[in-house]
Amino acid sequence: MPKNEGAALRVLVCDPVDTIMLEMLKSKGFHVSYEPSIDNATLKDKVSDFEILVVRSRTKVTSDVLKKGQNLKVIARAGIGTDNIDIKFAETKNIQIVTAAGSSTQSVSELSIALAVDLSRKITILDRKSKEYILKKDTGTELFGKTAGIVGFGRIGYATAKVLNAMGIKVIAYDIQENHALMDEIGGSYVSLRKLLENSDIIFVQATLSDGSVNLISQDDLKLIKTGAYIINTSRSEFINGPALLMALKEGRVAGYAADVLWHEPPVDEWEKEIISMDNVIITPHIGAQTVEAQQRVAHYTVSNLLKKLQEMGI
Repeated sequence: MPKNEGAALRVLVCDPVDTIMLEMLKSKGFHVSYEPSIDNATLKDKVSDFEILVVRSRTKVTSDVLKKGQNLKVIARAGIGTDNIDIKFAETKNIQIVTAAGSSTQSVSELSIALAVDLSRKITILDRKSKEYILKKDTGTELFGKTAGIVGFGRIGYATAKVLNAMGIKVIAYDIQENHALMDEIGGSYVSLRKLLENSDIIFVQATLSDGSVNLISQDDLKLIKTGAYIINTSRSEFINGPALLMALKEGRVAGYAADVLWHEPPVDEWEKEIISMDNVIITPHIGAQTVEAQQRVAHYTVSNLLKKLQEMGI
């Protein structure tokens, strides 16, 4: 419980969260305001009244918001990615950031595997054709015996690799920080990004977005991809050059693309609209962490990490 019980810390929860999180915050002595659909203008008007913000991916905590938050001490991201928070500006205001890292690992890795099987066996395509009474069969491919390249071998990459390994799929990975103990567990190996693109039958993008990782897979990189490979992106769309991906799909170099993210929501550019209209493309609306279990873990991890941070700060 926060030390200053006489003046309960005020928390503004800006996005939809599991009710467990709200109950946990209240039970720990916080004064909680729940506004899951608050817009940016209203947030700027109200943020000065709170010491803590809890956000997911919808709310953008920009420098303009932070300038108004004279009393802000902590921003709690109920999830993993922090690209919707201006972290550098927050640092100048001595505002701390906490996340729920690890809470959605299982759910996201399961979605990644599901999308891979869906693409390779053309399940979504054939489902749609069946419902339209176009009953012509289409031939898919097995994943068994193939090579999977994982871009970003962290918690989710490792969890995905364990399943792939059990399915008889060879795993290679690229990461700027190599954890050889985890890699040894699944019998895979680290390679350069170039070698991964050239040798993978299916590519999983599961990295964490940072300043240097935008356009990680560029137009030139897409030209290196093994013809007929599939790409699964459950991380961030910014990792992949969109117009170049469209060209690779049209040329057949990339046999299919599945993602839980878009470059713009809703799509703005014509190339993006064309990508999502293609038969060999599957798009899901940010459901990677949308499971009952993951959201409950998010609640527990977020509140637990928030309390630890406040204790470190002596609050």
